[in-house]
Amino acid sequence: NPPGMVPIDRLAKIAPKARISRARVVDSGRMVTAGGIASGMEMGFHLLRRAGYEEKFISEVARVMEYAAAYEIYRNDREPAPERS
Repeated sequence: NPPGMVPIDRLAKIAPKARISRARVVDSGRMVTAGGIASGMEMGFHLLRRAGYEEKFISEVARVMEYAAAYEIYRNDREPAPERS
């Protein structure tokens, strides 16, 4: 990558028609994706939330996994599914 260009910027450059999101978790309804290893943790928490688990339980899971501080920072860094018509 050229200096200052991160992989997602390169992807946007080589695939200009692609819909690029900088959110750590993207939920399109049928498909949920995450942007890397640590983002996979957030995706797991998002899937728990989506399955109906309460925030208190998810926070406890993050604490047990020694991920509580990061979870507090990134818990809302997700892109929801678009509205269906």
